[in-house]
Amino acid sequence: MKSVEQDAVRDLWLLSLTAGSADAIGYLGLGQVFTSNMTGNIVLLGIDLGQGHFTTAGRVLYVLAIFMLGLCLGTWLGRDLPEKQWSALAFRLIGLEKIVLLVFGIGWFLMVKADHVPSSYGFLALLALAMGLQSAAMHRLSAPGMGTTAITGTLTACATGLMNFLFLPKAETSQREANLERVRFQLTVIFLYTCGAAACGWLILHAPHLVGFLPAFASTFVAWGRPKP
Repeated sequence: MKSVEQDAVRDLWLLSLTAGSADAIGYLGLGQVFTSNMTGNIVLLGIDLGQGHFTTAGRVLYVLAIFMLGLCLGTWLGRDLPEKQWSALAFRLIGLEKIVLLVFGIGWFLMVKADHVPSSYGFLALLALAMGLQSAAMHRLSAPGMGTTAITGTLTACATGLMNFLFLPKAETSQREANLERVRFQLTVIFLYTCGAAACGWLILHAPHLVGFLPAFASTFVAWGRPKP
């Protein structure tokens, strides 16, 4: 199994915070729809269709379409980059994501400070586009069992890796250590995704005008201080 290159580890942790906060903002502030977790959206879509909530179903379909647009754009932007060349991927794809998230944060701040309800479709489009770009970057990184916008796969890989570590004692020491390192890394991703959502939940209650900056703040430091590729 390929491992994540070392200079990408910190960035993936930051992007986990970004995705967790973006999902929480979408669910709590923009009509109970996720902007990163498309598995959850497909479940919501099925529930809405089954219960005849077609307006809500249309909003979920809208987010799915914008997320796919972000994926396609990210795939196109990264088409000429080798796999696992994270510095170039981060500069190109995550760099664009940062801009989109900053626009989202500024727009949210201005709307809430003016006592206006943020337009769900406009703000959902910005978040879903950003998360699509992030998912495209993760896919090009080629890290099996690793994702920052879909935690189910990460959780599955983490549990599998932990069981392999505990119940395959005959494996070589170096293999066991590498396996345990991946498990720690995956647990950290899950924890930070949760922290991003928790921070969003707290800000929604205590400082709603600032919550829009949370995804942008977390992603700002991705590839920070590295030379341009």
